[in-house]
Parts: sequence; structure tokens; C-alpha cells
Amino acid sequence: MTRNEGADDTAWDEARPDEAHLARYQRSYRMTTDRPERFYWLWQEAMAHALLLEQQPERSYPQHGDLTGLQLAEGARATARFFAFMLAEAPARETEHFEAKIMVYEAMVFDEDEFRRSRTPWMVEAAMQQDAHELGINLTKVPVTPGTESRH
Repeated sequence: MTRNEGADDTAWDEARPDEAHLARYQRSYRMTTDRPERFYWLWQEAMAHALLLEQQPERSYPQHGDLTGLQLAEGARATARFFAFMLAEAPARETEHFEAKIMVYEAMVFDEDEFRRSRTPWMVEAAMQQDAHELGINLTKVPVTPGTESRH
């Protein structure tokens, strides 16, 4: 950070955000406050793409650096994790947002490999538990074996 010598107001030094920064911060603010549950749909899309790409793991994509379907699927999963984290980050104030967190968590918790890939499932669960507490909802974990029907 540099400070202009003799400046009475350091608010205009070079460390201040410029218009591009402010525009980015405005987009980020709007993203997390205007319908944050939209991250659920973005998560869902990226996960669907990952599952589809994994069906042809050896297929090469020359237009994408000769990456294989499996490599691109991992990229899609990383993108899905980003959207899951963004969904979890904002406190749920609407039922739709809270329900979306639950659906993402439930999908991730049944993917045993996801726990090797990242810590995102635990972060989503922690956010979901805090939201439940703040909304006055009592969540209870019910043991379910993967592949069995849900008892909802």
C-alpha cells in the first residue's frame, strides 16, 4: 500500500478500490443477497455435467486442452463444490434457500468420494445446522443406507 505524501485524506490513495473492483463487489453482494438459492440450480447443473462426463471417462476433448472426460468431470465437480459453498455461505432467511441447502447436503453425503475430494459437505452441513437453529427448526439425522428409499 502506498500513501500519498502530505495527503490529509488517505481515502484516495492507491489502495482504494477502483470502479472495476466496486463493480465486482456489487455483483458479489447481489449474488449472495438476491435469491441465493439460485446457487442450488448452478450446483445441480455442474453435478449433472460431472455425472455425464464420467460416463465417457477416456473420451478426449481436443478443444479443451486434450483433457479427458474424467478430468473435465473433476472440473465440473469442483465447480459444483464452489456453488454448494456459495449456497451455504449466506444465512437462509427463506424456506427455499434452507431447503436447497438440505438437498445439496443430502446429495453430497451419499457420495463417499466427495469426502475424499473436499470438506464442502461438512461446510454445507454446518451452515444448514446454524440456519436450522436460527429458524427454530430441529434437525435430526436419520441413518439411511445409500440406495434405499427415503422416508420423507
